Amino acid sequence: MRDGLVLSGLLLAVGPLLGAFAVAYPPLLGVWSASREAHVRIVAAHRRAWASLNAGFCLATLASAAGLAALAASLEGDPARTAALWAVTVAYAVAGTLWCAVLAIRTRATPALLDLGAIDAPAAAPEVLLHAATGALFATFVLATGTALMALGGVLLAAGGVAWPVAVFCMVIGALALVFQMGTGDVVPAILYLPTMLIGIALTAGWA
Repeated sequence: MRDGLVLSGLLLAVGPLLGAFAVAYPPLLGVWSASREAHVRIVAAHRRAWASLNAGFCLATLASAAGLAALAASLEGDPARTAALWAVTVAYAVAGTLWCAVLAIRTRATPALLDLGAIDAPAAAPEVLLHAATGALFATFVLATGTALMALGGVLLAAGGVAWPVAVFCMVIGALALVFQMGTGDVVPAILYLPTMLIGIALTAGWA
């Protein structure tokens, strides 16, 4: 059981950190606040780094889902708690699949806009539709992940496993993600990895 908890902790804590290296690539730091035209030009000028950044987010998502699965597989005792945690893990993994789809699409689509000369004119209908579709996938990912994090925090708070502030933090971040997504239509995706990273640290450090 302890070995499984350690594995879970390492996956939850270290996976997202490994994925975050590409996010810190200096030329891409300003891409998130740039205008549409500048965003596309920056990405097109650093295509491998852009692909690595998106792959990093996918790695973080896969590692986090695997860490939750390892945690659920390591639990002993109350079958209801185990079932609830497996349900949360499945929900988290399904939501993460949507996010990985968004990442795969933007890896190819964003630099392609420069290749097609699409940034020299206002956004055309196909680009608008693609943006709307990926936006819908992202919103679904945020809402589902936020809900899963709230449920995860609730399960851990009720059944133990990590210190209660860790479980509460997980619930709070999940709730804030829902509020911001519904209120503003956007959430910084990196925020969604913080609760599971903290849970991983707690499991590794024995904060029970």
